[in-house]
Amino acid sequence: MLLLLSVISCKKKSVESTLNGTWELRYIEGIQIAGADPNFKAGNGNVLKFSESIYERYADHKLIDSGTFTFQKEEVRINNSKSNFSVLLKNKEKVYINLAGKKLVVFYGQIAADGVENHYEKQ
Repeated sequence: MLLLLSVISCKKKSVESTLNGTWELRYIEGIQIAGADPNFKAGNGNVLKFSESIYERYADHKLIDSGTFTFQKEEVRINNSKSNFSVLLKNKEKVYINLAGKKLVVFYGQIAADGVENHYEKQ
C-alpha cells in the first residue's frame, strides 16, 4: 500500500512540475480584434508563471494578476479539443487547460460563446 501511494504521489508531482515555469503566449483562437494577427512572437511579454501554488499573469511585460491556485486532473470537451486539467485561481475562477509537454492551452469558455483559447509555449 505504501509503495502504491508513493508511486501516485510521484506521478502527481511530475505533472505539477511540468506546469511549473514560465509560459509565453504564442497564439489566440477566438474573440479578438478583426484583422489582428492571432500569432505572437517570442518576447511579446504575455506570460503565465506557475511556481508550486503561486501564479503570475503578465500582459505586455506588466504584472496584471497574481495569487494562489490549485491544480487537478479534469477532462472536459471544449471547442474541438479537450482539457486534461483544471486550475482554480485565487478568485475562484476556474479555467480548463490542456498540458502536453512544452505546450499549454488555456480555455476561457467556449469559442462559440465569445470564449478564447490561449496557446502558450514553455520558456
